[in-house]
Amino acid sequence: MLSASHPIRVLVVEDSPTVRHYLTTLINETPGLEVIGEARDGDEALTMTAELQPDVISMDIRMPGVDGLEATRRIMNRHPTPVVIVSGLLEREVDLSFQALQAGALAVVEKPPYRHDPDFSAKQRLMVNTLTAMARVHVVRRWENEPGQNSSISDSQIRKPHVTTERLRLKPEIIAIGASAGGPGALATLLRNLPSDFSVPIMIVQHIPHEFVNGLARWLSKATSLGIRVASENLVLEPGMVHLAPGFAHGVVARQGEKLVTRLVHEKGNYRYQPSVDVLFESVANVCGSAAVGVVLTGMGDDGAAGLLAMRKAGAQTFAQDEATSTVFGMPQAAITRGAVENVLALSNLAITLSRFKLM
Repeated sequence: MLSASHPIRVLVVEDSPTVRHYLTTLINETPGLEVIGEARDGDEALTMTAELQPDVISMDIRMPGVDGLEATRRIMNRHPTPVVIVSGLLEREVDLSFQALQAGALAVVEKPPYRHDPDFSAKQRLMVNTLTAMARVHVVRRWENEPGQNSSISDSQIRKPHVTTERLRLKPEIIAIGASAGGPGALATLLRNLPSDFSVPIMIVQHIPHEFVNGLARWLSKATSLGIRVASENLVLEPGMVHLAPGFAHGVVARQGEKLVTRLVHEKGNYRYQPSVDVLFESVANVCGSAAVGVVLTGMGDDGAAGLLAMRKAGAQTFAQDEATSTVFGMPQAAITRGAVENVLALSNLAITLSRFKLM
């Protein structure tokens, strides 16, 4: 258990000696953080995780031999420890990073540029703040899949949804979803198990650096037959399309004639995150009222709780992912505590329940 009187112990995994030294320096310069080990590849990372028991791991993704994806899988299976992927922005690295998130890593951030870069301070701060936050997350063991096993939903995983037929009479205009830590993997599983002829527009806020949003859209498109795109100003929300809020603005919903469109709010306001799940949900409550569905998935903190409550008060149907299938139960728990959630469902049952709307 972390103590306020002791620094957070970080294991840095990076194959480049130059970059490894640079990351170690940046972390050690941060009050409250201390690098306790440096691993050159995934094999060393696994050994040092067992021996040193770090509070959090800074994980490179592309390494010779055992790469960051496979190292994350093995660590989550044998020595569950919070993992933050510290990645470059090459397409191959981004795709591997999202696979690592699905394997149990908690977050992905860009490797900070060197000190002369104008973005250095912001990206260095994001990296160390993410390491600090994720070090406090309790992670659970992830059993390794048998060869050929995929993450689609099987009959044995299905639990009976706790949703009444009466509450599903109204086909929604929109499904709004909020997620944070653990969200990319949950979103991939959820979208994979929606039917190809699903006819309700979906709008998603996922807490992730803006540099990775296009990569997230590309990665999710491989998991589902639904169309995926990043929201822009006045983009029409089309049936059967998934719209991701960009990382540099709040994504909100507005009505333009008979159609719903996305709008971008560039002022951050008093919200901790941008984009904020609360901002999206509040706009949906105001614009769509009872003709909407709100879903809070895995994530840290309480973003989305106030907005989901606004949706519920407006008559919308509201759901939260259950603790057993959440990587981090913070956001769902906060929404439940607020009284914003009508139904708490396993991830498998969320897909099943949302799929029923296409029949209306």
